[in-house]
Amino acid sequence: MPKFSVLTWLVIIVAQVTYGLLVYAITRSYYEDTSVTTSQLPAASPEAAIHPQVGSFDAVMQPAVKIQPSSEALATDDPALIARLADDYFMRKEYPQAIELYERVLQISPDDVETYNDLGLSLFYIGQSQRAVEVLQSGASKQPDFQRIQLTLGFVLAQTGSKEAASAAFNRAIELGPENTVGQEARRMLSEIE
Repeated sequence: MPKFSVLTWLVIIVAQVTYGLLVYAITRSYYEDTSVTTSQLPAASPEAAIHPQVGSFDAVMQPAVKIQPSSEALATDDPALIARLADDYFMRKEYPQAIELYERVLQISPDDVETYNDLGLSLFYIGQSQRAVEVLQSGASKQPDFQRIQLTLGFVLAQTGSKEAASAAFNRAIELGPENTVGQEARRMLSEIE
């Protein structure tokens, strides 16, 4: 057995204790966060049908993961907090719950085009394509220069077989920003339907 100095043994002991405390803290944090998150969310609806057309488009179109608000925050009429929870449901592909909350946001803030976009996409993913198109067109009419809703509208129209209308929406998205991520995705999708 090698002989270590007192200082070496002290460093080894401190490193082991630190490692043990770090593992304990990470494990405890994981289980505390999991229990809080699951206790705040209603159970997922088992009958929700997920649309089969979920793919690379989601990387561009899904809202960013955001901090989930507490149940107390949902008792208020703060559209930003409600939209954050709806986005969380959307990311989990729990579209019926997301739809309910997006509709609530639009009741409070009827000109929120981002919410029209997310609601339309959620409706499409549960198979309500016609309603999705109507919601997206309504949002696009409120703010025609909102690039992301043009891309989503083009995507949904292309999936429902309306290639001419989809091309127009994709071209509009490209006009609004040909070099950014949304514009590049619109260009890619447009090339797939031509």
